[in-house]
Amino acid sequence: MRRGAFSICAVVSLALGGCGASLIGADPVSSTASLNQAQDVARPELERNADFEKISVETEIQAPLAAVTTWFADRGAAAFGSFLTGTDNVPGVVSTESLGGGWSKPGDRRRVVFSDNNSALEEITDRNPQLLQYQIWNLTNRTGRYIRYAVSELEFIGNGQATRVRWTYSFRPKIWPDGYLIRPYVQNDFRRFMEVGLQAMRDKAVADLAQKRSARSS
Repeated sequence: MRRGAFSICAVVSLALGGCGASLIGADPVSSTASLNQAQDVARPELERNADFEKISVETEIQAPLAAVTTWFADRGAAAFGSFLTGTDNVPGVVSTESLGGGWSKPGDRRRVVFSDNNSALEEITDRNPQLLQYQIWNLTNRTGRYIRYAVSELEFIGNGQATRVRWTYSFRPKIWPDGYLIRPYVQNDFRRFMEVGLQAMRDKAVADLAQKRSARSS
């Protein structure tokens, strides 16, 4: 079994190594030229009916939907990268660089740098008070060898006086074996990364909203 798995990995690695495209802004410290290139490069077309490797995690914030979505629009969305501090197996976000817009509406784009010095491009593709959807591509780490792009969706759902937050990540494999190869990483390591990040966002939202209520009552 171990030999078979190695054979699949070897074949796929050779195939990808021969056809990999050059990545934009791969250096941890970006130049003006590389940022301009990252701003202009076309993002991959979203394929609604393609096969994705998906993972979803949820949390609940003890505050009404309107209060949570207002907080997210005012503070949470722009600060979301700061909640993604990483785990032992998945590097966290250390910086983001705007490539256009304020990370609030479709078309806003940014470059994200991770603690292992890899990077990715992100662009908002859909936004309403209860949804933030953005596409991730040009991922320079090992996972980027196996995916065309990924789609991240944060959904806010009213639940009485509380708010459910569902975070879904969908990875688009490049070729058939890639979904199989990244599945353990997505379903285990990346799940934990998402859980830690969503918990950090929840804790910040709770603290900020409590402070706001306290200020109103004083």
